[in-house]
Formats: sequence, C-alpha cells, structure tokens
Amino acid sequence: MIRRGQGVVVGVSGGPDSIALLHVLDRLKTEMGFWIAVAHIDHGLRPDSGRDALFVEEVAGKLGLEARVKRADVRSLALQQKVSIEEAGRAVRYAFFEDVRGDLAAHRIATAHHVDDELETFFLRVFRGSSLRGLGGIPAKRGRIIRPLIRQTRADILRFLDDQEIPYRHDQTNLDPGTDRNFIRNRLLPMISERFPDFRKPLRRSMHMIRREERMLGKLSRELSSEMVSAEPDRMILDLDRLRDLPALLSSRVILAALYELSGENVRWKKAHLDAIMEIGLGASPSARLDLPGGLEARREYGRMMLAGKADAEAVVPLSVIVESPGAVEVPSAGMKITFRILEEVPSAAAFPDGAQAALFDADQAAFPLVLRSPRPGDRFRPWGLDGSRKLKRVLIDLKVPLRLRRTLPLLVKGEEILWVPGIRRGRAAPVGHDTRRVLEVSLAPVE
Repeated sequence: MIRRGQGVVVGVSGGPDSIALLHVLDRLKTEMGFWIAVAHIDHGLRPDSGRDALFVEEVAGKLGLEARVKRADVRSLALQQKVSIEEAGRAVRYAFFEDVRGDLAAHRIATAHHVDDELETFFLRVFRGSSLRGLGGIPAKRGRIIRPLIRQTRADILRFLDDQEIPYRHDQTNLDPGTDRNFIRNRLLPMISERFPDFRKPLRRSMHMIRREERMLGKLSRELSSEMVSAEPDRMILDLDRLRDLPALLSSRVILAALYELSGENVRWKKAHLDAIMEIGLGASPSARLDLPGGLEARREYGRMMLAGKADAEAVVPLSVIVESPGAVEVPSAGMKITFRILEEVPSAAAFPDGAQAALFDADQAAFPLVLRSPRPGDRFRPWGLDGSRKLKRVLIDLKVPLRLRRTLPLLVKGEEILWVPGIRRGRAAPVGHDTRRVLEVSLAPVE
C-alpha cells in the first residue's frame, strides 16, 4: 500500500477508527520511511461538529503533523444534487482528500474502513438490489486510496485504543436507529452474530469470490466495448448487430459503460434503463427514441444505437474572453461565474482553497491579461501534484467529467499554459511560494 519515500494523506474524523489508523501510521512512518499529513472535513451535520475539527487539529499538533481542515454544508449539497446525505458527504469527503493530496504532492489517501464497515456496506447493497460490483466489498486499495485496517474488526480497533489509552471522539449520530446503516450496525449484525458467531470470515470469503468474478466480467466487457462501441463528440455509438449476439449479462455491461462515459458518475443508472434501451435496440422498429436521465437520449438508427445529449440541446459557442483586471466574468454555457481578486497579503497554508472551487496563484507570475477560453484539440495540462504534462482530454476522462460537458468547461490560460480548470483542478504554474508578494485568487460560483 505504501512505499518508502511516499506521502500519505490520512482522512481523520476524530472517531475511533480514524484515530486508530492515524496512530498506527504515525508509529510506522519512521521505520517504513514514509510521511503523513492529516485531512479532516466537517460535514456540518451536528451542532458540535466543530469540536471534532478542533480535536483532530489538536491530535495532529501533538504528533507534529500538518492538518488541513474544511467545512462543508453537506445537507444543502444533498438537496441541491438530489442525493442522500451519505452520498453527498462521501463525494465531498473524497474530493477534499484528493485536493489535499495534490496540494501536498502526496501519493496515497488512507481511510479507516474495516471489516465491520465492509459487512454493513454488503447488507446495505443487498437490500438495495446491488450488482456484483457492489456486493464485492470494499477493496483494500483502489487507485490512490488505501485502507490499511480493512482486515481488522471494530472490536480490534477499540481494544487497541483502550490498551494504548488513546482518546477519541464519540459521534452520537452512529446510534440513531433511523438510518439504514445504523440499523444494520446496531441491530442486524448483532442478531446474526448470536446465531452465527463466526459469520464474518465466510462472508468475506464469499465477497472475495464475487470480487474476483466481477473483475473477470469487467475485463471481458471492456474488451468487447472497444470492439463494438465508438465515441464521437458528445455521443457513443453501439453496433446493435454485434450487441444482440452477446449474453444479456455482457450486453448490459457494455451499454452501462457507454452511459457512464457520457453522464459521469453522478447519474444513477438502473436495470430499468438498460432494459428499456435493449428493448428498442432489439425491437421491430428500425427507428426509435428513448428519453434518459441526465439530459441524454437513446436513438436507434437501423443497425446502430446512439447514446447522446438530446437533439434539441443548444449548440456550444466557443468561449474566448480576455481578462484585463480583477472582477467577475460569467460563463453562461457552463453555468459559472468566475471572480478574480488580488490579495496583498499571502494567506496562511490552512486558508488555501481546495483547488476545484477556488485557487491561489502568484500574482506576478500569473499577471493580467489572462484568457478564459474553451478547450481545444491537443490541449495539454500540468495538473497540480503530478509530474509532467498530460492531454487535457485524458485528465478529464480520468476524473469522470461527462463527455458532453467537456466542451463547455472554461480554461484559465496564461500564454499557452493552462493555469486552472474551474471546478476540476489547478495547474502547477504560478504557485504561491516564499517569494510571493501578491496573490491572485480566482473563485467559482454558479450563475444566478
């Protein structure tokens, strides 16, 4: 999970699991030759949640570690995005951890998931009718995210904290019987444990087998997608003749992958959507159309199926605006307003924004005039925290920005250098350093 010389951002809530993880990694860091920093996000869901942030900062200070803290109004975000509070909180949390990782040029993000978390998630997904992928459990490593405690139980963690006399915060919302996860944690799992005391090991063994079979099916469906799905600007085209020959298990995966390529991860595609697409794809009519969530539609044209934005969507007008001085620029096509301010004093490290909704630059290196423009074919980007440059298109694909939104994103550019992709990430150019005298702050807000 961690190699010598690497940096690890540890997500710490202040509860027992994350506090145990922090202390374990702190004790291992010298022997194993890595360094750590702390990231805490206050979800604003409890009146006393600010005390958790203070506690985490105090623990980090005693251990001599840098701590980054951010507050988010998760309840409002959940309402805006029409998702559950848990889902909104998870999205905000991981986005913040990734921003901190990039800002500190760290290599890994460590979270404190353990065996009981994995089992709770398994049952939640069973009751919601999850796919094989959802039933495979929580992976120990996924990309840059690592979960060093994934083979430990909650009892192991509490025993360690008790033996070592390590204090931690209690989150009273974990006792609320009104949430599904708490019902599973506090009522269902204890009942199962009474009848099957050793159920954790065989259940995790089953999840491991599910995960292995899911990987095999995923690999096969990706290979098939490359043969029968072609991507064009703002659309994916499926070869229906070849799709018909596949078993339903694989054809649905090919369709699902194409849908997510267009919509990103924010749209929740269901079996009903896949069945409806297959119905018009296999039906007698050579021409058919189906409205889909996320402003998409499926259109059959004889032997092919097109998944695309709705035909009546407005054409995207290329953006090119010269920014001569501080102020605000509206980008209606992206629904954004971008504000530019000059700060005569350099903020402290703790006040640095996340790099997605706002970013800070050395004002002399990123001097006016600047340009806001649309992406162009061949654009290259040097993302903060990564070496070298990459094709901007590849960066946006890796970050799961929907295909139909990529053309509307404005870019903040100085010369040929992309300084910032608003809402996504800042570039490496014009960093704020010890020699910085003035700071350019750019921030993002929705168009009112």
